[in-house]
Amino acid sequence: MSTKSFRLKATIGLLGIASLSVLLAACGSNSAASKPKLDRTADLSANYVITTLDISKTQGFDQAGNMYDSLFYMNKDHKIVPDLATKSTVSKDGKTYTFKLRKDAKFSNGDPITAQSFVYSWQRSLAPATKSMHVYLFNGIVNAAAVNAGKLPASKLGVTATNDHTLTVKLTHPIAYFNKLMTYQAFAPQDEKIVKKYGSSYGMSPEKMVYSGPYKMANWKPQSNTWTFVKNTNYWDKKVVKMHKINMHYEEDPETSLNLYQSKKLDFTILTGDQVSNFKNSKQLFKGPYSYMNYLFFNQEPTNQTLRKAFRNENIRKAISLTLDRKQIVNVLMNGAAVKPTGVVTKYLAYNNKGTDFAKLQDGGQSAAYNPTLAKQYWQKGLKQIGQKSLKFTLMSSTEDSSKKLAEYIQANAQKYLPGLTINLQSVPEQIVYQRSLKGQFDAYLGGRGADISDPIEFLAPLLSNNPQNYAKWQNATYDKLVNGSTTGNLSTTARWNKLLQAEKLLADQQAVTPLYQDYNYYLKRSTLHGITHNSTGAQWNYKYMYKTK
Repeated sequence: MSTKSFRLKATIGLLGIASLSVLLAACGSNSAASKPKLDRTADLSANYVITTLDISKTQGFDQAGNMYDSLFYMNKDHKIVPDLATKSTVSKDGKTYTFKLRKDAKFSNGDPITAQSFVYSWQRSLAPATKSMHVYLFNGIVNAAAVNAGKLPASKLGVTATNDHTLTVKLTHPIAYFNKLMTYQAFAPQDEKIVKKYGSSYGMSPEKMVYSGPYKMANWKPQSNTWTFVKNTNYWDKKVVKMHKINMHYEEDPETSLNLYQSKKLDFTILTGDQVSNFKNSKQLFKGPYSYMNYLFFNQEPTNQTLRKAFRNENIRKAISLTLDRKQIVNVLMNGAAVKPTGVVTKYLAYNNKGTDFAKLQDGGQSAAYNPTLAKQYWQKGLKQIGQKSLKFTLMSSTEDSSKKLAEYIQANAQKYLPGLTINLQSVPEQIVYQRSLKGQFDAYLGGRGADISDPIEFLAPLLSNNPQNYAKWQNATYDKLVNGSTTGNLSTTARWNKLLQAEKLLADQQAVTPLYQDYNYYLKRSTLHGITHNSTGAQWNYKYMYKTK
């Protein structure tokens, strides 16, 4: 789960199906008779800054698909296709996968990519000293949990290199979405020689990193606002990569990015809700929902004992949630650039064997409802249970405009309907929000989660008691049992689907997190820019097939 403690400035292509991947292609012919003249350089806006190039330590993988290939790739037709693996087989019991790797695959420095490159990468991510935020993705691989806990050496992990080009993975049980996981950059290979050469500085500069994907990084420092992707000439599929240089620009103020686009200094820019109305009829406007849900999180383990009692009281959590009108949030605050939630899991993410959206079936109950009258009842009941007549806490949000507006809305509505409630607002840069949420240094905060793969588990697993992304520290043994028991079988089977639905209902009934809205994003793209692949899950943007005409 890509988890960011701020509202991601995510962008999106046109809506399709659960695993949404849209190719933003050109109108016109690409035939030999009318080959267009190409411009090999482009300037694009970015969703957010990159903190590290180290896939074992990163907090998210938004742009990672441009630098790192994995075993499989999710193509523009929403199909899993070979990438660094040319083919794979699975045993009859569904617990052993064998991958055959490309013999021509190399890292950007020319070192061969072998099966051992994957074994080393996975072992490194699970090593306790690495402190990876994505270790839960490896759950189900033999001994993954024990290795991560330091109870077994990395060599006991259920992944082996039979030879240079054969990788074997053993699971404790069949995992319904395992092939989808293998499209994700968290499972990409790493060059052990380079990791050990640079030690603690590995991944902290472009020169102290090697790449398995179509592009290399240049002109980048941690959290810098600009960087450049340059073509990886050692890439196995370099013949399809038409761009030589892609300059990326992150602007915290959306108006700055829009001004750069309008002055033709950007070929692509991300819009916020307030900007959209001016471009509703533009042929350069693209829009659609994205599998990212924004939440209000209440800290279950704050240092303040009164707040600890309050936030562990589900009546208090429900009361605050019921003062929030999601319809108003979507239509007014976000100016239509959002989707009203039906529960914890996003719409358009995953479907059962009948083609029914999980979000339509989930019993969100009161978790996303608006009922000020009922809110007051829960409020009085909750205050009585914790022995208080009033409550005061601080709500942390990022300095991004929409996040600040949402915090102000929550403050106004909750204080209006809940007598004795005082909410102080704290607005800090989004990376500070992330760091504080990671350390549990908050009362309540606005954050969110995006799906790595097209499965409801992406929004449910992070709330497991032992998940490192469970920043608010909500815990429930029944929930843990439901989610942990849902990983086997096929997504369309009734047994697994029902476990997932039961788990979501438990979250909703207890208001474990408060869903606010799902992203519905807008961006502008010039007609000369073609072939950008956007994924609604995992690494969002892929420029492998991108090209720009003059």
